[in-house]
Amino acid sequence: MSITARTTSSGHERTRTRPVAIVTESTCCLPDELVRRYGIGILPIPYTFGNETYLDGVDLTRAQFYRKLIETRTPPKTSPPSPGEYVKAWRDAAETAAAIVCVTVDSKISTLQRSARLACELAPEMLPNTPVTIVDSLSAGMGQGFVALAAARAAERERSIGEVIKVAEAVSRSVRMIVTLDTLEYLAKTSRIPQVAAFLGGVLAIKPIIQISNGDIHPIARVRTRSRSIMELFEQMRRMAPDGARLRVAVQHAQAAEEAARFEARVRDAFDCVELYTTEFTPVMGGYCGPGLLGVAFHPEEHNNDG
Repeated sequence: MSITARTTSSGHERTRTRPVAIVTESTCCLPDELVRRYGIGILPIPYTFGNETYLDGVDLTRAQFYRKLIETRTPPKTSPPSPGEYVKAWRDAAETAAAIVCVTVDSKISTLQRSARLACELAPEMLPNTPVTIVDSLSAGMGQGFVALAAARAAERERSIGEVIKVAEAVSRSVRMIVTLDTLEYLAKTSRIPQVAAFLGGVLAIKPIIQISNGDIHPIARVRTRSRSIMELFEQMRRMAPDGARLRVAVQHAQAAEEAARFEARVRDAFDCVELYTTEFTPVMGGYCGPGLLGVAFHPEEHNNDG
């Protein structure tokens, strides 16, 4: 699903060096080198611990964040960036691009897209010569990241905004993200995903496997040990990956680097990966799931989107 702001001409055009720029939220968890390589604009999500407000990925390192999370044992509270912050991020991108595609986190997970939509209503007045289109990634973490990355690669090849949107929406429909949680303590406190809470039935001493795909979030398995949950995570990936497909894959974790490294090695041996990364969950997302989260996002290699 995409939403485009209508634009008007003011009779004055800046020199643009690329046809389309990509902006996305910090929930995408993209590796810094890919953000720099493709010039992707990242909008940090604000969160608060007590009376202190921070910007996701800016003010605290991941190690500092998780140390604070463990010490306080209280998940941070998040709020969407204001519509004005979205417009500011788009304005920055418009300095070098003729059009903007903003890839948002799944609207069923977060209210961020509401703020982005309000910003889209402001865009014709504040960015009169720059069309802005919002694309719902239908995912989160590197699921969202892969949608933004596919769009950025298409934009780098100087595709039209319509073609960039088409590529992004195709990946949003095909990307899968699966995670297992080591603790349900933080998710239980936030109650952000009711269908998961209902599945757990108040039993915290289990390790659920949760899938996010096509805008749907639901548990697909629950086991009682950490080792079994990681085995089940891998088996679920094996079942979901199309036979014979080359995959783009990202292993993700929250303070579980050694397990993530072992999982990456297993994925590398078992699948034909055109690219494979390991990234750490952004604090805003890790705060709801708690330390020990391990997950994987993947999708088949899309045609004509090498890079």
